Amino acid sequence: MSGPSLAQPAPSLRQAVEAAWSLSPQARALASRQAELEARARAASSLIAGPPSLSLGHRTDRVGSNGGLRESEFEVTAPLWTPGVRRATADQVEADRASFEQQQALAKMKLAAEVRELAAQAAIAQIEREVAQSKLREAQVLAGDVERRVKVGEVARVDLLQAQSVQRQAAAAQAQAQSAQARSLAQWRALTGLAQSASLDEQAGSAQEHPAVTAAQAQLRAAQAKLAWTQADHRDPVEVGVGMVRERAAFGAPNETSLKLSLRVPLGSHGRNAPKLAAAQAEVYAAEAEAQATVRSVDAEQEATRAELAAAQRAEALAAERETASREVQALIAKSYRLGESDLPTRLRAESERFEAELAHAKARLETRRAIAKLNQANGILP
Repeated sequence: MSGPSLAQPAPSLRQAVEAAWSLSPQARALASRQAELEARARAASSLIAGPPSLSLGHRTDRVGSNGGLRESEFEVTAPLWTPGVRRATADQVEADRASFEQQQALAKMKLAAEVRELAAQAAIAQIEREVAQSKLREAQVLAGDVERRVKVGEVARVDLLQAQSVQRQAAAAQAQAQSAQARSLAQWRALTGLAQSASLDEQAGSAQEHPAVTAAQAQLRAAQAKLAWTQADHRDPVEVGVGMVRERAAFGAPNETSLKLSLRVPLGSHGRNAPKLAAAQAEVYAAEAEAQATVRSVDAEQEATRAELAAAQRAEALAAERETASREVQALIAKSYRLGESDLPTRLRAESERFEAELAHAKARLETRRAIAKLNQANGILP
């Protein structure tokens, strides 16, 4: 007979982020995007600028004089790199690769923000459920106590009705808290695929280079590389060809075979590249503005989250003081009620205040951990 099964430990935030990342569309498309970049890199390292082409031709005078003229030829042509274009193409591929990698890091960072927020929501839902359960247990004990005192004639029946009403309210609140927790866990499973939510157990870290900034800078470099490629690619590539020609001048004449070499040099023009240059330059301007805006946004978010953490820590300290005071008041009034020195409504108000203070303190502790997670997020730190 097997022993009792041990409860699985809750996953860490790092494990939750990795689990959510494995399910994300960006991770699923990673291999295909890498394959595309590898193919572009191989094309840039090729000796020719594009795929070769084969041409075939045949000439005869059968339709006209039919003197026996025959000529057949085939030719293989290949485009050659325009000076500077091959290097610019390779540079653009590397810039696009770096930009893609930084975009992946940024996507993972954004996903970490979702994981952190859902973990906080799940923790809040759990706290609310635990407090609701505790409140229901207290209400049940109180209702039983009042019922016994009604039976011996110590208090009026109206007190029992009030206590039972409070008990039913507590039961309804517990049901709502359980529903809210179930909804929160369902959202967590949808994002991470994990059955248990992670706890917010981070320590505040120092700021580092944020993935949003590095991604914007990489995007700027990719736009600059594209502009450099557009400037270098000012005309269609030169084409060289090698072919064979086999011909016969007339009936009875011997067949002659000759080698054919060809060179095609396209001439560039301002009209060909002007629209592409303008578009590439506009991309550079937009990327520069985006990089600057990203730096400002990250700086502002870091400042705001530092202030938010300080406020959360102050609120937690005040909530702790409130909980301590409400517990003392509730204990004194409960004793006073048992001695017949105070009425039931006074005790119910004290009970309600104690539970509200407990919930407020628990939420304040969680909000402090949530603020730490948001500060780490703003500082570009993954769990």
